[in-house]
Amino acid sequence: MLRLRVRKNMALALGRGVPKEAEKLYFKRLGWYLSNALAVFHCGVDASGVFDQIDIGESISVLDAALAEGRGAVLISPHWCGHELFAAHVNRKYPMAFLVRQAPSAERMARKLKWYNALGAEILLRPSRASTIKDAVAYLNILKRGKLLAITPDLLTDAPHGIAARLFGRQTRLHGGAFVIAIAAGVPMIYASVEWQSNSRVRLFFERVPDPPTSCDRATAARIALENWCDWFERKLQTHPENWLFWLDKRWSRFLRTQSYG
Repeated sequence: MLRLRVRKNMALALGRGVPKEAEKLYFKRLGWYLSNALAVFHCGVDASGVFDQIDIGESISVLDAALAEGRGAVLISPHWCGHELFAAHVNRKYPMAFLVRQAPSAERMARKLKWYNALGAEILLRPSRASTIKDAVAYLNILKRGKLLAITPDLLTDAPHGIAARLFGRQTRLHGGAFVIAIAAGVPMIYASVEWQSNSRVRLFFERVPDPPTSCDRATAARIALENWCDWFERKLQTHPENWLFWLDKRWSRFLRTQSYG
């Protein structure tokens, strides 16, 4: 039943050209992520051995060049299966901070903090309200220290929050903080993607995004940057939809099944 649900959601998002057995591969990616996450949660990343399964290829030179400019950078990635484990691997060479959502209860927040402590990365809590100047200063201070700020934009939100965008042939609103922060700070934006070499080995890829237009205001530039990211994200999913974690996410499932394509 779960495979059928994943297959249906993939087809609703991407059309009829979903690769054969993509839903089967999705559960293999998910299984890899969950099993390694459990080991990391209890033992930490070094003792888990997960880094032995992750390759950082030649595209790491993109990060080398961006951070050599001394302004920090914003690493922008969807929720790939294993995205936090991949980021923790990058964190060993390039210290970074994760922008993460607050948990709805103290118990769940304690588990979340234990998880990120096990990953060994600094975290900044994503505010549940609209971003304030205090929040923005905290994010900008990370960049001023020459660090990476890792943000995942593939989170649905409602007006007046977020930025309007078109994704999966539908109009929606996504969290646009990654683009707003990068544009305000004038720092490089880096896309992160993955390519599986086998069912237990994955390679990371990094792409620097062209600088946003300067002929418009920041709000327009952020909207254009988000639209470009959505186009890039869809192209990645058309080839390898199995890599995205959120095919069973309740909010995304409801969005795909209630919003018309067109």
